[in-house]
This record gives sequence, C-alpha cells and structure tokens, in this order.
Amino acid sequence: MKYLIGIDAGGTKSELVAYDLSGSIVFEKIGGAGNPAVNLENTVNNIISLIGDCTEELGKEECLLISIGMASVETGNYAELIKKYVEGAFGIETVVLNDAEMACMAYFGSDDGILAIAGTGSSCYVQKNGKGKMVGGWGHILGDEGSGYHIVMEAFKNIVYRIDRNMEFDDLSEKLLKKIGGSSRSEIMEFIYGNEKSAIAALFPIIARGAADGDLHSAAILDKEGKELAELTLTAYGKKGFSGHVTVGIKGGVFHNSALLKQTYINELEKHLKSFNIIEENISATKAVLYLNSRK
Repeated sequence: MKYLIGIDAGGTKSELVAYDLSGSIVFEKIGGAGNPAVNLENTVNNIISLIGDCTEELGKEECLLISIGMASVETGNYAELIKKYVEGAFGIETVVLNDAEMACMAYFGSDDGILAIAGTGSSCYVQKNGKGKMVGGWGHILGDEGSGYHIVMEAFKNIVYRIDRNMEFDDLSEKLLKKIGGSSRSEIMEFIYGNEKSAIAALFPIIARGAADGDLHSAAILDKEGKELAELTLTAYGKKGFSGHVTVGIKGGVFHNSALLKQTYINELEKHLKSFNIIEENISATKAVLYLNSRK
C-alpha cells in the first residue's frame, strides 16, 4: 500500500498522520516537541523516532512523500538541516515548511484565505493568488500575543505585581501557584526560567476554566488576547490587499479550548470585516501532504 506521511511539529508535541492515496488515515501517532530553535537535537530525534515507528509499521519503501510543518524552520538553515536528516535516515523525498504555511495548505489548498494559529505560540498565515506570507509568529520574545505561552505569562506578571506590592493573591494566582508547587520568589523564577515554553503554556487550561467559571481576571486576560489575535488577522487581511469576502481558519488549542476567547476574536472581526466566514474545524496540518502530493 502506497502512503504519505504528514507531520505537524509543534512546541508542545508533534503529530504524525499517514494517509493512503485516497486520503484515508492508515497510521497516526503523537511524539515529542519539534521546534529546532528551542532544541535542534531533540527535534531531530523526536521526528526521526516518529517516522521510524510509522515506516516500521507500514514499510519504508511504500512511502512516497513526507511533509513536515515546523515552527522556526525559516530561520537560518533549519529547513535544509531537517530535510537532510530525514532523507538521510529514510531515503524518502521530504518537504519541510513553516508550520503555519503547511497548516494553511491543509485548510485552503491553493485557495485564498487567512489562517490564525494560537497554540503554544501564535501566528497568521495569509495566502492570495497562490502566494503566501507570514504575519506575526515572531516568537515569545518579540510577540506571540494570543498564544498559550503569552496568556500564562500575563497571569504570572499579575502574580509578581502583587508580590512586589504586598497584595493578596486573587483566585487565578492561587490556582497557578498551587499547580507549580510554590509561591516564593525563587520558586516562581525557577518555574518560569527553568522550563521550556511548552511547560508554561500547558497551564493555559487553568485560565480557560477560570474564565468559563466566571473568574473576572481570567476572562479579562482572554478577552485582551482574543482581540490581539483578531488584530493580527486584520493586519494579514490588509497586508495581502483583500477588499471583500475572506475565509478565515482558526487553529490551535487556545481557540478550541476557550469559548470566550474565540467569541471575542469573532466579535472583533465582525467590527471590521463586512463579509467573512470562519472554518472552525481544527483541521490537522498533516493533511497538507495530500495537497503537496497532488501537485507533484
């Protein structure tokens, strides 16, 4: 059976899905994080391990194409390195793309559209007339507003603000500190500076649950971040010269695990766009391999 492998490598985990040539899923597995800018060695090892598990199950010689979407590969020569490692290990043609570009292909194929992504990090990818452009996606130091990491950091900034001013902790602060197992200056700094982005972003569900339960501070953070994501989308709309109807896809755990943030995002778009439709389905970026194979 001939098949294709698609990999969506993210800051928290990597998803591999293999498809037969009709588009049916024949194998799937979750592996470790895949961001070469954070840790190249771990990223390569995680990706090689995932592909190895798949090819062992389905046969290496039957795989026609591997497509990998990965954050930060447009930096330096990461894309070339990952391609070299994978093709060297398996001898299978491999395409390595920025994760947002690959996800956009999965949502729209070659059609026009804007994809807003909010997971561990955040970005927009906009394509029109067959050409695409990244907006945002600068990483946690320069941006990533609306991402799980940025949202959790906003909550921790409130915590340290309260500590410095001898203020009592609010409910959200107490829940976050309980989760990390400490409330002292050293314990907070150890958690924030001693962990990768994914471990910090993993606290996002506490904030999402808090907002759903009526916590005002949690809701205020998510409302602000939803507006930031909408502003990024509107920037993408203008950057590519859209003037009429547009299709917008939303992807990532932040959108799909916070009804409040998603609704704020949609409300903001409605204020500024006359006509748009939303693809709310969380489509796997791995499906882009089907489109890429059809172009060969």
